[in-house]
Amino acid sequence: MFYDYFNNDVYRGQGKEISVTAELDQIPVFIRGGSIVSTRERPRRSSPLMKYDPFTLRVALDKTGSARGELYLDDGETFQHESGEFIWREFTAEKKTRNKIVLESKDLAAKKPNEAVYGVLLDGKYKTDNRFVGDMAGVRVEKVVVVGLDKKPSSVSVDGQDLAFEYEAGLGHADKKDGKSGVLTIKDPAVKIYDDWTLTISL
Repeated sequence: MFYDYFNNDVYRGQGKEISVTAELDQIPVFIRGGSIVSTRERPRRSSPLMKYDPFTLRVALDKTGSARGELYLDDGETFQHESGEFIWREFTAEKKTRNKIVLESKDLAAKKPNEAVYGVLLDGKYKTDNRFVGDMAGVRVEKVVVVGLDKKPSSVSVDGQDLAFEYEAGLGHADKKDGKSGVLTIKDPAVKIYDDWTLTISL
């Protein structure tokens, strides 16, 4: 299944050809179900100006209610990443029970330090509180968008703290037809991009 990035329409089926209407100034973009995509959505004149901008996590649920994605960041200018100065996160969403979806952020570099930098063995150089992490201390997740949710949650919380959210009704991840998917938008979950955290969606 694939979700339209701009309007959250869902298209199901394998090997099927679809036609999508697009404006002259728009290129259709799709997110595969089961993916979590990290974006910075504030318009800037150049990418260096986005360095401290917050992130949006777009969670596209697959037919089982799960999704996964990664985010890698370094300073983009020096070779300090070869000394362990970087952020490498894993985001996972999983339907734990019929009425609960859990989204987690974990330090992937701590699990796989010698896979973080291509061709470079870090040999203990990576530290979870490295200098680059300190430089990014103010960078947060400003929004989480979950597509493929078939009903409004009763609550959304992060590490036990309730969060404000909006829900647009639509098709769920397990439905069989194409059309507008259900969309949950969580604004300012108050989590940092480099931290471990757990966000719980109770249905």
